[in-house]
Amino acid sequence: MRRTAALRQWLHVLWLLCLPLGLAASTAAQPSVAPKPIIIAHRGASGHAPEHTLTSYRLAARMQADYIEVDVRATQDGKLVALHDATLARTTNAETVYPRRSPWQVSDFSIRELKKLDAGSWLAPRFAGERVPTLDEVIQMLKAERVEAPLYIETKQPGIEKAVAHLLQSHHMLRPGRVMFQSFSRKSLEALRRLIPRGIPLIQLIDGREAQHWDDQRLRQIAAYADGIGLPLSAVTKERVRAAHRRGLIVHVYTVNATHDLARLCAMGVDGIFTDYPDRPARIAACRRPPDH
Repeated sequence: MRRTAALRQWLHVLWLLCLPLGLAASTAAQPSVAPKPIIIAHRGASGHAPEHTLTSYRLAARMQADYIEVDVRATQDGKLVALHDATLARTTNAETVYPRRSPWQVSDFSIRELKKLDAGSWLAPRFAGERVPTLDEVIQMLKAERVEAPLYIETKQPGIEKAVAHLLQSHHMLRPGRVMFQSFSRKSLEALRRLIPRGIPLIQLIDGREAQHWDDQRLRQIAAYADGIGLPLSAVTKERVRAAHRRGLIVHVYTVNATHDLARLCAMGVDGIFTDYPDRPARIAACRRPPDH
């Protein structure tokens, strides 16, 4: 009981640190969760611009997203880049530039080779010339443009945790309220736990298949090393949200683009929402959590 009470108290402090001004009010009934879900720009403002490009991140900041998601991978020469897929085929012109390099795995290319690729034309001609950014370039751009929105980093491959933590530390961003981490890999989260200061949230991502079979035992296991769970939209129910909250876990949902889904999730009491359109949730004036009976 003491451990549970202490965890809830710590998570309450955590949310006060992480939430933007104006969202920091909390209730005595559920101190471990936010009174209003945070809005996380999924791969930047990826509904408006090519995902994981500087343009996408700039737009997310202008749309006042609470967090900006950055998927991180390593190149062949160890540079950290912002890319979701393991291959370059979908979001760059790698097949044209390097026709003999199939299957165009990110880890098979140096950063110099990646910088020759167009990462914008696949979405629309007006984005021609966008490049694959490094994590360092993302941070430098946000700092130069005085963007206050913190980063929500997903480690997409094992073994990059130390490099990610070191880079964030060099930019004075490895602290509560400036960064949050997520991963489908428990090992990655456990590695991060040993590298980062206390108070920086770790979120265990759960895919659709696992979400259909998880139970309280699985939540108890997650609560031993993480601070929350990330659920696909299709798997979210009020009962599952409440079960996670009882274990002191926050609940973030991916990926929510329809206004009616946002309102429904707010009523369920989720703590954060990933969206390709961070400007849409801002149009909803009231998204307050109803009393939990």
